Amino acid sequence: MNQRQAVIIDGLGSLEAGPALPVIYDRKIGIRLLYEDPTSGAEHYLIRYPAGLKAKRHRHTAAQTIVVLEGRLAVDDRVIGPGGYCHFPPGQPMFHAPADNQSCVFVSIFDRPSDVEPLE
Repeated sequence: MNQRQAVIIDGLGSLEAGPALPVIYDRKIGIRLLYEDPTSGAEHYLIRYPAGLKAKRHRHTAAQTIVVLEGRLAVDDRVIGPGGYCHFPPGQPMFHAPADNQSCVFVSIFDRPSDVEPLE
């Protein structure tokens, strides 16, 4: 992907079920890489959590920003809906999973290559 060209995607609704990260999810999630910066390694994803997904508390060495597009997302001790935003600094313990036993779609942005460390 050329870093000097705009990234324009029409039809974000298409998601393939990707491999679950077994250390934090109990099943596969829908995941689509939207952008990866060749210099910093920053990654932008579109993610769909299926209804009833179980997730564990974890952290990343990268900062993570989430913007909810559809459904409701339980984030730590709060629930956010469409247009909801949250940001976690690098290393910050976090929890996020679909709320209300419904699916949830969100954009997840990491400021460098993402990794995950389970905390439970």
